[in-house]
Amino acid sequence: MEKITLLDTAVGSTNKGDEIIMKCIEQELRDITKQYFVMKAPTHLCSFNALECLFSLPDSASEIAGSKYKFVCGTNLLSDRMMNRTNQWDINLFTCKPFIGCVLMGVGALKTDSPDFYTARLYKKVLSKQYVHSVREQTAYSMMKKLGFSVLNTGCPTLWKLTEEFCREIPKEKSDSVVFTLTDYKQSAEQDRLIVETLKKKYDKLYFWLQGAHDSEYLQSVADTNGIEIIEPSVEAYEKVLREDVDYVGTRLHAGIYAMRHKKRSIILRVDKRMDSMAQCIPNNCISRSETENLGDMIDSKIETKVNIDFDAVRQWKGQFEG
Repeated sequence: MEKITLLDTAVGSTNKGDEIIMKCIEQELRDITKQYFVMKAPTHLCSFNALECLFSLPDSASEIAGSKYKFVCGTNLLSDRMMNRTNQWDINLFTCKPFIGCVLMGVGALKTDSPDFYTARLYKKVLSKQYVHSVREQTAYSMMKKLGFSVLNTGCPTLWKLTEEFCREIPKEKSDSVVFTLTDYKQSAEQDRLIVETLKKKYDKLYFWLQGAHDSEYLQSVADTNGIEIIEPSVEAYEKVLREDVDYVGTRLHAGIYAMRHKKRSIILRVDKRMDSMAQCIPNNCISRSETENLGDMIDSKIETKVNIDFDAVRQWKGQFEG
């Protein structure tokens, strides 16, 4: 049976948003993957050492190398400096052999679109020249074009379900309950305290979902947690809350998108350039955290959910694979 390898961006991650991305990607690929044996390999952790890749590949590496398709699954994976990379894609010129021919699916880029010589050489070696790649924002698109690859800006695959017809079923009026998030690595105590205070005024019931490894400690440092129900850091626990009549408000992008996928009225507060680069995809319910003083009015207003995804590009990207 032929195989497909998914390069899993959730393994080794301290952000449950990567699990959300993986769940959505697996759903989007189901029509393609159902006739194949699906394998997974981590991106954030090293899969094989240099000696194995240079001399004799272990069986698992050989199976990955021989996969019909190898999909790199979302998140901000591309870097302009892979020699001193951040904890994203743990490969180098000596360990990338099993992954030659990878296809990007909704991948973003860190920092700039101008990779150095080593990074360009590595990406040109490992990324497929046969297939069109899918990226989620303009920086990644510009980088891939500069490197000579065929590429489409499809937006993040977590958004591909949110068609105009689907979004019409998302409530416009506020609920009595809200699930919210804060971001442990992008802290602004004053603004985040105001977010919590505003939610306490506007909603009868508050849930706080722990998407990041240190979100709990951060919440306790900025706000009184009395009356707030803490939701354990698992996507399954978050899904359980989303089955209730709740809104979503918070600084975690993919928690907000996942709430929208569950037909929940959502307000996403942007806190970094990564979110700014994707804000054009979700224009109606995405504001900067610096505008927190307007959050109360936005909660009280009618919100019509819309996304700005090129669904033709999504169909074009998917159409190149046998399904």
